[in-house]
Amino acid sequence: MCMVRTLFDKNKFTVGLLGLLLIIALLLLTGCGNSDAQSQNNGNSGGSTASQPTPTPTQSAGSTPTQVAGYGTAQGCPSDAVVTNAAKANVTVLSSNGNVPTVSAHTGDVVELRFPFGQRWGGPTAAPEGLTLQHPAGYALKSDKVCVWRFNADKAGTHQLHFSSRPICKPGAMCPMHIIDVPVTIVVK
Repeated sequence: MCMVRTLFDKNKFTVGLLGLLLIIALLLLTGCGNSDAQSQNNGNSGGSTASQPTPTPTQSAGSTPTQVAGYGTAQGCPSDAVVTNAAKANVTVLSSNGNVPTVSAHTGDVVELRFPFGQRWGGPTAAPEGLTLQHPAGYALKSDKVCVWRFNADKAGTHQLHFSSRPICKPGAMCPMHIIDVPVTIVVK
């Protein structure tokens, strides 16, 4: 009787231990998948097709943004807004390699920052005092294959902005996990 009880307790312990290890392994695997899903949902990684809410205090002058489901986010922009006829900016800066030099502008200028398709770009959703962010922010410009942020230079001073770049990852595929900070200094005179 004692021998049967000892075997039963050992089997119960082994099954419980294996069950616990299985649960831990599932939680770890699920946690990895959730972090990818969260980063896709916030527009920072992956191919989320859900459009983010975009505040509209200032619209790009002369622009008519349209939503093209999945286009902007598939190219690396934070939203699916596509603008085809934005008014010409006073200062336009194209970041070809993720580096942006110090940008000089004058009060009243419109400063346009462009980042090439092929990376998942993130940018400010609000501007520091002295700049006004035009909306939609981070829209796709199909003709030039870039994501665009536009700012009105309202007040003289030195203004710091931060953008980010990360790889566009296909769901279920191996992907390098790095984020590159792209600081931008705008000097308004």
